[in-house]
Amino acid sequence: MKAIIFSSAAIADYRYLEGRDLGGDIVICADAGYKHALRLGVVPDIFLGDNDSFAAEIPPGVERVIYPPEKDKTDTNIAVDYAIGRGADEIVLIGGIGGRIDQEFTHFCLMKYALKRGVRLKMIDDINEIWMENRPFTLKKTDCRKKYVSFFAYGGSVKNFSVKGLKYETEGMSLDSGLVQASSNEFAEADTAEISFDSGTVLVMLCDDRERS
Repeated sequence: MKAIIFSSAAIADYRYLEGRDLGGDIVICADAGYKHALRLGVVPDIFLGDNDSFAAEIPPGVERVIYPPEKDKTDTNIAVDYAIGRGADEIVLIGGIGGRIDQEFTHFCLMKYALKRGVRLKMIDDINEIWMENRPFTLKKTDCRKKYVSFFAYGGSVKNFSVKGLKYETEGMSLDSGLVQASSNEFAEADTAEISFDSGTVLVMLCDDRERS
């Protein structure tokens, strides 16, 4: 089951969401993330918030859970827990990139948190798609909307890391979290890329260049 979570980071241009399926099995707004749902005309299934950063009238039929601002978890963390509790095995986080850097980093922590529970959490914005993997995986050129493909070790080394099918291939590398070793790759002639490794967590980033005004 797929869950869509709207978080509160600013979105300057919503055009990148055109053509995307925003009708997940469950749509959750984490407090001020509701402003994005409003702009997109999306009615969420549930609003979770402490009303410390945003207040609006919630449409009838939308479940509403309000909790105090003084709490141990962020609004987005609570939304992730809710999604997983409802059976989500895939989460797309919109409005998770581009705000306060400390809040943005909490979302990277939540990607690892979700992955430990068997759930892939992907953050998207106009130039990035970011998620983590803890087992070998495949990338299809037709599914990659961005130009560059980068890989990083997260929280420790990745052993026996290999890439086949991208412009720059490697085999048996030890990917270290303190080094930049596998960034800015891209698809060339192959339509599919195979990424394999024996252990560790791989942070995957699909990115475009941001246009300069």
